[in-house]
Amino acid sequence: MSGLLPATPNNDVQAMVTPPVGWIAQPLKFSDRHTHQIWLSPSGETAFGAIRFRLPWPVGTRLLLGRFLAEMRRVEQSATLLTKEDDPELPGIRFEAESAVHRVRVNLITHGFRGWAFYAGTIVGHQDVPAELELAKRAREASSPGLPPDYQPPADQAAMPATQPANVR
Repeated sequence: MSGLLPATPNNDVQAMVTPPVGWIAQPLKFSDRHTHQIWLSPSGETAFGAIRFRLPWPVGTRLLLGRFLAEMRRVEQSATLLTKEDDPELPGIRFEAESAVHRVRVNLITHGFRGWAFYAGTIVGHQDVPAELELAKRAREASSPGLPPDYQPPADQAAMPATQPANVR
């Protein structure tokens, strides 16, 4: 079952998301800068999520990654980047981060004034449910922001000028 992450004012692109069948959609979270949809597994131990960000200016994924982690620290009291890999196939960054509350495995993509994070998440200190985590990872890989087929990210996304951090809330 696939669906669209709804557009919010000033953010008109809809992401195509494919949550695992039977997972329960949680109430949509949104502000003037983001939309965040979470689906929980039947056990409640695993989540698949999609976040769309409205950016104040075009930024690359490296800068947005820093703001993502800062927001994770603000909300969950900590955030440690465990792995990070540039992936031209996304196009974007794949990373794994852990807070005191959650571990997330994220595909992070930017395009113009928008950014997307598709993730598989688990609860820190709880035993992972391997079959559910695999389903969440597959859902993450099957989801996309709906970029044009010929889209190529800037050659050096880290070189984009910034005078203040992008807000990912």
